[in-house]
Amino acid sequence: MTGVQIPEPASLPTVTFLHITNFSRNMTDELEDFLPKRKGEVDKSAFLDPTARIVGDVMISDNSSLWPGSFLDGEESKIDVGKNSIIMNDATIKSTEKHEVLLGENSFISPGAKVKGSMVGKNVLVGIDAVILEDTEIGEGSIIGTDTIVPQGMKIPENSIVRGKPAEVVGEVDKEMIQEIDDIRAHMFKKRDEYKIMMKRGEEFKVFDTPKRPNDMLEDQKEKLLRDDKKEDVEKKMKKIFSKLDSEELY
Repeated sequence: MTGVQIPEPASLPTVTFLHITNFSRNMTDELEDFLPKRKGEVDKSAFLDPTARIVGDVMISDNSSLWPGSFLDGEESKIDVGKNSIIMNDATIKSTEKHEVLLGENSFISPGAKVKGSMVGKNVLVGIDAVILEDTEIGEGSIIGTDTIVPQGMKIPENSIVRGKPAEVVGEVDKEMIQEIDDIRAHMFKKRDEYKIMMKRGEEFKVFDTPKRPNDMLEDQKEKLLRDDKKEDVEKKMKKIFSKLDSEELY
């Protein structure tokens, strides 16, 4: 294997991210009454990008992450996302009336991939823009290649390499591939935790309610502190705020 290539999640440049987030949240609030109420649960340790959407009966387990533009539609039946799963940019997970979706622990759904009414085993990697059709079962530790289309009802053995349109098993996953995928997961876990801290800081300084740059927000905070208590060392107070945020339990 020449190397498993998974692109970075959509970058969150300071100004653009804040504007998009603010717009997305306002739009989400306005649409909330028109969308089905979500019946599932999201574990508090999970990371959901503000532009990710969840509809219907969806369970998100410990430390899983949903990245920009991902969409989970559990309106027709249940979606269960196992712990430490990664659902990347613009990926779509949809259950059907006859078939729920189960993503096993450490599932990795790559950008643009689509999973419909299927059972995905633990430690499975679904490649970029791959399509998994209804009533499919993917064995643990398998890799579904980029642009692969897995036809309805296909049963894939554990540790299989699957490619093609339609899909076929072309090999078996080896230790080197497993290590490469584990390295990618570790990288994404780190990104997840960084973004969770970023979101927490953003909420503290109300950056999602204003078009101002974060630096401007910090300056406003300093001015307020100076007005409220001129005797207090402003820089120390600011450091105390950040220290408190970083020390809080996030997951």
